[in-house]
Amino acid sequence: MISLMDAKRPRQGRGWRLGLALLLIGAALLAVACKGGGQGDGNGQTPSNGPITITLWHSMRSPYEAFLKGIIDKFNASQSAYKVEAIYQGSYTDSLNKLISSIGSGDAPALIQLDDVSTQIMIDSDEITPVQDLVDEDNYDLSDFDPKALAYYRVDGKLYSMPFNLAGPILLYDKEDFSEAGLDPAEPPRTLEEVRAFAERLVKRDGDGKVTRNGIALQVSAWFFEQMLAKQGVLYVNNDNGRDGRATEALFAGAEGEAIITWYRDMVRDGLAYYAKDDTDALLSVAQDGSSMAIGSTAVLGAASLLVAVAGQDPARLGAGPMPAPEPPAGKQGGAIMGGASLWILRQSSEQGQRGAWEFTKFASQPEQQAQWYADTGYFPTRLSAYDLPAAQQQTQKYPQFKTAVDQVHNSPDTPATQGALLGRFNQVRGRVSRAFEEVLTGGADPADALQSAAEDATKDMEDYNRTVG
Repeated sequence: MISLMDAKRPRQGRGWRLGLALLLIGAALLAVACKGGGQGDGNGQTPSNGPITITLWHSMRSPYEAFLKGIIDKFNASQSAYKVEAIYQGSYTDSLNKLISSIGSGDAPALIQLDDVSTQIMIDSDEITPVQDLVDEDNYDLSDFDPKALAYYRVDGKLYSMPFNLAGPILLYDKEDFSEAGLDPAEPPRTLEEVRAFAERLVKRDGDGKVTRNGIALQVSAWFFEQMLAKQGVLYVNNDNGRDGRATEALFAGAEGEAIITWYRDMVRDGLAYYAKDDTDALLSVAQDGSSMAIGSTAVLGAASLLVAVAGQDPARLGAGPMPAPEPPAGKQGGAIMGGASLWILRQSSEQGQRGAWEFTKFASQPEQQAQWYADTGYFPTRLSAYDLPAAQQQTQKYPQFKTAVDQVHNSPDTPATQGALLGRFNQVRGRVSRAFEEVLTGGADPADALQSAAEDATKDMEDYNRTVG
């Protein structure tokens, strides 16, 4: 087994800069988060000295932290055996690094929320109690859970963590800009070639040729790159994306990956794309009419709609389509990967602590909680029946754009490419991919050379990691 100490890596987080707009959004969303009510399914008895404290480390930034607290408050009120206390730890990478530092100190939490790329290293760490063990012990029914989510966190037939906040990539666009440019708002571009053609019609320049409105806002995102490969049915690493044996070689620098990074370069170089600093910057660019399109996560769709409203515009003008990508090569089936994060139960906690963590995990997974979570945040529900509940139905009616994102993931074929990659130092590998994009976009590096160098370094990272697990 690998020690979590072997996994510690420098922070890879990004800033969250929404300024006054975020304050306004946070205030509005906090009011929604304070709605009450809810029944729990915790079955513990109240200890004589009071409830057992269950510490949850999470990475939900404001305003999503308030929504998570709403679920926790409902759970705490629903039973008297346990009391969940949530502690924000920064980014998922920050949280993982803090967990690494806490192992053996007695300060580790009972429950931790980590993103999908932490899956392999958490399995290898031997520091967790697989959720499957508790599912089997309770004969807990998983038939209503989203099979796409279970597929990501299930390895060799065992479910290691419980999916909690699910997301997928989408294209956001201004429908009024489309109409103004003579484009059909109901038919967004679906390939990178179409995005370029649309951008050429959407971009605006003044008399001096200076861009006053970009066709699209693009940020460097290793996750988007993975999604674009998956939509072509292309593997990220060997051994069926690490699902049929440990990944030992990066495959992302092939012709398909090179085409993606070259497209990014050409869009920015040719003045068709705004090079955004992060997802917030990209959303603000669309909300403030600086760009007509942006690629983002479904988790920011609600925030994007509110940003448009804060800017004095009708949120209905914001459209959503499947994330664009190159057409799949002949004979390959492509689709989107289910992203997001899950809840892990730590073995260092007492047996009662692990039971309390499991009881909260089941509560947070109830259809009622997941429907409200979806309505509040835009994260997909983990339960299929949650879509039929009033909170989710109202959200879909208010923001029909959400259905596009959900359908994109659910309609994707089940293949190793769409299931998502497993590798031990995934965050480090993502960092190498991001640097390759930055070298190309800001340093003028050759796309093929930069991506190939990243792949070679990623392969070495995997080799080094695999040696530690034997």
